[in-house]
Amino acid sequence: MRRLIAWIARGASFFLFWRVEIVGRDEVERGRPTLLVANHFNGFVDPVVIGGALGRLPRFIAKATLTDVPGVGPLLRSVGVVFVQRRQDGEGAGENRSAFHECHEALDRGDTVCIFPEGTTHDRPHLDPIRTGAARIAIGARAAGVTGPVIIPVGLTYPDKLAVRSSVLVDFGAPIDVAEVVPADAGEDDHDAVHALTEAIHAGLRAVSPDFEDTVDRLTFELAAEIATRDETGASSLIDRSRAARAVAMAPPAEREAVRSAMGRYASLLTALRLTDAEVAGRTTSASVLWSAVVAGFWVAVLGSLVLATAVVNVVPFLLVFAASLRTTTPVTKGTVRVLVGLVAFPAAWLIGGIVAVDGVGPVLLAVLLAAGGAAAAVALVERAVLFARRVAAWYVTRQREVAIEALEDVRADVTRVVASAGGVDGA
Repeated sequence: MRRLIAWIARGASFFLFWRVEIVGRDEVERGRPTLLVANHFNGFVDPVVIGGALGRLPRFIAKATLTDVPGVGPLLRSVGVVFVQRRQDGEGAGENRSAFHECHEALDRGDTVCIFPEGTTHDRPHLDPIRTGAARIAIGARAAGVTGPVIIPVGLTYPDKLAVRSSVLVDFGAPIDVAEVVPADAGEDDHDAVHALTEAIHAGLRAVSPDFEDTVDRLTFELAAEIATRDETGASSLIDRSRAARAVAMAPPAEREAVRSAMGRYASLLTALRLTDAEVAGRTTSASVLWSAVVAGFWVAVLGSLVLATAVVNVVPFLLVFAASLRTTTPVTKGTVRVLVGLVAFPAAWLIGGIVAVDGVGPVLLAVLLAAGGAAAAVALVERAVLFARRVAAWYVTRQREVAIEALEDVRADVTRVVASAGGVDGA
């Protein structure tokens, strides 16, 4: 069951994001008792992304209040979710002995357990205070006889939570060996040991997660980092961008102010000239536009018939997800709504379509697979079309505003220089 859910999570990640960048996944060794600790910036999307990135489903720890929703408790328990009481949830909070014991047993089997130690999901641009539950679970597991438990921080970075088909970075950090942080005879009620391990978890999580003073700094430093880390083709990896932005955020005040000033000047000029940094950084050539057209045409020829054949089945769930997304205004909730509506609407539409179109279990399952393939093909074709349109637009702008672009190159170089001075680029 958990393996099936992991495959569903991977499929959901494909539909949610056009780009999923995973770094350090090898740190999570199979068969080793591992506690994952992740930042929680995007609601139900976070466990979906982690499950898809790992390729297997860890034992997630969730708040017990979710069981108040009819049917949710048994469903989540069936896929290994462990429920814990939070202090802010009122009566019974803090009574988690049985839940922690369940985690200890899972770790003793060499399983992977995952917890969001901030305690709740949120839209803030920085980590919330880290709760002590993760440290208590890890220390208690070792005291219960689990051999060599490790804690691995997982940073989830979403450049744009509101956008449909955005991108996400999953950054697995350096393992924290419990034995190296707390004494061998410490138990989960040892205040000093719990505090020390919680501080280590916080430091490890900060090293892989977005952590900015406010939203303005987050947007400014992330954009500056994207500019500074673009290669000659105009591309920028999410991991390079994320690390550069964090380095700037942790730089001395004078260096942070220099980045703000350079970015303000560059952004103002870009807006006035109606240009983007991608157009300044990477000149789009006629050859690249022609190649993009060839690739788009190839995919239309290969997948077009499948998309058309399954369009009737897929258009209704697509519209339902779109409508639900429009009705949701809170960023941290929007992704959750998309996932939940999509997980219900698409399989239901595929199954109903299969039952209406053909008879027999085998043909119905085949029809469901074809409909799923059609939905994936539609997403791929739309993205190819958008990419082609962007290349054509960039090519036109490059030819029409070449003088303006050349004038901006020195201003852009100043942004790269101040980011490097702040430690955001290797070799600074």
